[in-house]
Amino acid sequence: MPAAPQNSAAPRFTGEFCHKVEGRNRITIPSDWRFEEEIELFMISKSLKTCIAVMMKPELDRLVEKAAEFSPEDRSDFLDVLGSSLKRVMMDKGGRISIPDDFHTQLGFPKYKEVWLTGSMNTFNIWGVADFESFKTQDKLRKEELKRKLGI
Repeated sequence: MPAAPQNSAAPRFTGEFCHKVEGRNRITIPSDWRFEEEIELFMISKSLKTCIAVMMKPELDRLVEKAAEFSPEDRSDFLDVLGSSLKRVMMDKGGRISIPDDFHTQLGFPKYKEVWLTGSMNTFNIWGVADFESFKTQDKLRKEELKRKLGI
């Protein structure tokens, strides 16, 4: 696979979008989240939420650098978990990415249905519809409290 240009003008991933899953588990990314060229992305299932986090290389680099703060044993374990859990995908010029099959199975995404894409500033999440609706209901009060703490 050719080396992809890396995230020259990284977008902020904001908002929520419901998108259809097409053949080969492919989804189209919202236009505000796209690049003009093909771009390398990394996917990992989140530990506290039933969704997939998607990040660009600079965010992955930040996580790896943060591991330098850990004890040698924890750093080794963290890098083992991170390296074995990540899936590398490419966003094509049309803004499409394919979700690896094991993420579909693990998170119970229905094939040829819909998923929710939610912005998380430097990353975005991909949710199955039922998981997103459940999370959104449970998380409403928590979000309001966080906004109050920030004075919003």
